[in-house]
Amino acid sequence: MSKKAFWLVAGLLAAVAAAVIPSVASNYMLRVVNMTMITYICVLSLFIVFGMAGQISFAQSGFWGVGAYITAILTTKLHVSPLAALGASAVGTAFLAALLGLALFRLRGHYFGFSTIGVVMILNGIFQNWKPVTGGADGIANIPSFGIGTFEFGTETSNFYLILAVVIIISIVTWILRHSPLGRSFMAIRDNEIAANCMGVNSYLTKNIAFALAGMYCGIAGSLFAFLANYISATTFTFTQSALYLVMLMLGGYNSLPGPIIGTTLLMLLPEWVRFLQEYILLIYGLGVMVLMVVMPDGLVGGGKKLYEYIQNRRRRNGWPNGVAGSASNDLG
Repeated sequence: MSKKAFWLVAGLLAAVAAAVIPSVASNYMLRVVNMTMITYICVLSLFIVFGMAGQISFAQSGFWGVGAYITAILTTKLHVSPLAALGASAVGTAFLAALLGLALFRLRGHYFGFSTIGVVMILNGIFQNWKPVTGGADGIANIPSFGIGTFEFGTETSNFYLILAVVIIISIVTWILRHSPLGRSFMAIRDNEIAANCMGVNSYLTKNIAFALAGMYCGIAGSLFAFLANYISATTFTFTQSALYLVMLMLGGYNSLPGPIIGTTLLMLLPEWVRFLQEYILLIYGLGVMVLMVVMPDGLVGGGKKLYEYIQNRRRRNGWPNGVAGSASNDLG
């Protein structure tokens, strides 16, 4: 499948989803779908910093929380408009990520990843204990729904269209970024940081830009979550959630843009499909990830590409016609 064909199919699927899901899904399932799209934004942030720049990070859940708390504080205590609060969450979280990156990127490899575990732990501790600002264990309630002017996104259906629009915009921006000179610099560092430095890429600055962009994505997701739930507390923004983001990315495929979509959708909707196995869901996750890393280390997208290439090679060896589809080696990301 070519890039144009892939994005045409993706656009058609988004249009079908926008038309069909709100009319057939209950409010509960709409909330699940809305949370799936918000989670996808966080996983996409990890795609930038890990899938593109090669820096494993567990800070995503903490940044998600920062975005949510910025929105909650601005709208409930300072009575800032929701649109301004959304922008402040994006910029504020990106700024915090950039500041942390200045220190953390003095570390390399796994040491950077370990340091981001400390980041999410510290942020969660702040959310839990800074009661005058964050509400402590009680959290912040009565967060208003998102609105523009006199129109308020106060229902699950209206929130679905709002979040879907943000998801489409962020996905397009990420695709453009991946094929831009900056995106190629990210991937050069991922593939060989020493060689990238020799080619004139400032790896320290470039990695920090990737980290700041990831923070901005999480800030937007956090703001949307606060508007959707109308209540936030520290128990949501934990290290466990960050680890789940990584599992979602690895499941779908960390090296291709469709990977975050597939991984997030499967792991967010799987509990709804296997409710009778709810007590064993973590065991299923763990076994599934172990098997996947052995059989398809590049995730479902990478495994699908290899399977397609294998079939095409068999076709060529056996002299079968080869005009059914384009080469699977085309990068869909």
